[in-house]
Amino acid sequence: MAGGLGYQPGGIRGLCELIDKHAEAIEFDLLSRGWRLADVGSARFSWRDLLVLVRGFQADPTSRTARAIHGEYWPVTDQLLATVIDLLQVGNWQRAGKKSAPKPKRLPRPWEKPKGRQLGSNPIPVSKFNDWWESKRKKKRR
Repeated sequence: MAGGLGYQPGGIRGLCELIDKHAEAIEFDLLSRGWRLADVGSARFSWRDLLVLVRGFQADPTSRTARAIHGEYWPVTDQLLATVIDLLQVGNWQRAGKKSAPKPKRLPRPWEKPKGRQLGSNPIPVSKFNDWWESKRKKKRR
């Protein structure tokens, strides 16, 4: 329990850091099993017990703790169902034969970054922003 796992600190220190970052999720998982964070350190619920439970939560992809740390979890069946829906939408779009109809969008997957709109091409350093802002205001006045 003294050493960390990879880049993470081990033991109670690592556990405390994990609780600081994901307290609500860990508390939810503990409450669903009849424990509270306030019970830690008692004769009935040691720090070791908490460590074992939290490691178990991390290994269970459906737990709130695992979802808070690793992101949303989709079982294989849900991933396959999303793929089937995407293919059905594309097939229906193709069979409709309307050239002006927009191509259907994929169902969003939680692990994929949404494609956002990018404004501008080159970021301006904060130190030069005021000069840039004033130059744009002067052009508008003309």
